[in-house]
Amino acid sequence: MMVIVLCGGSLAGVSHAHGTHSDLMKLVDDQLAREPRNGELWYRRAELDLEHGDWAETLRDLEKTEECAPGKFPVLWVKGQVLDAENKPEEAKGVLDTFLSGNPTHWAALASRARVETKLGLHEKAVLDYTAALANNREAEPDLVQETAACLAANGHDDEAIRVLEAGLKRLGAIPSLQIKVIEVEVNARRYDAALARVAMIEKSAPRPEPWMVQRAGILIRAERPREARATWESLLSHLQSLPDAERGSHAMSVFARQARTAIASLDSSTARSNPFASPNP
Repeated sequence: MMVIVLCGGSLAGVSHAHGTHSDLMKLVDDQLAREPRNGELWYRRAELDLEHGDWAETLRDLEKTEECAPGKFPVLWVKGQVLDAENKPEEAKGVLDTFLSGNPTHWAALASRARVETKLGLHEKAVLDYTAALANNREAEPDLVQETAACLAANGHDDEAIRVLEAGLKRLGAIPSLQIKVIEVEVNARRYDAALARVAMIEKSAPRPEPWMVQRAGILIRAERPREARATWESLLSHLQSLPDAERGSHAMSVFARQARTAIASLDSSTARSNPFASPNP
């Protein structure tokens, strides 16, 4: 959940404070003891409740927020998130519709409604809301970029999903979750050559090439190119053998080696079953 940083004077200490939930809650409660009619404090308390999963407390604090500062805070947006968390998507959508009718560019509320619409099977509406959320948030974090792309791809908008992910990578840098997601979209769209080219480019600059060699082999299997997949696994084994002893013997490298040998054995077995006269090691 996005935490809004409030800039009211009485909340300056709370908005920028760091600590456990109980520490932050105590800080708000101490200030509320001095300023019980401060709507900003009640809203901040509702945010903390929401983050902690205290739904009933969140709703109670939202009521106090509206009582003390009517119309000043996005109370309906937070209420919509609570209803969604309580598995009441239809009610959540109604509340979010009402909020967004007066705040059509509130990107976080658009994303909240998109999640609810996905649960309700309103997939094209979710696509529109995710796209609008991203358009209204030029500083979007990787999670929103990935969510938007996933929704687009799931509903047949592969080109747009890839565009969204590439724009995110350009702005945010080489975020692994976004790199993996764009490759996933391309593979699911059967754009194998594009995915392989992307993996090759990432592998060149990656601090560890091994995971991307595994990725490449997996794509080649999906593309039904077993000879190339086998060659990639063989290349991975050769690479691992060239590493210093201590590095080669690490748990991660041992897992990669075992994975490669298992994959090669499986490929050879498949070749033998499909053609009993074929050499297992061409």
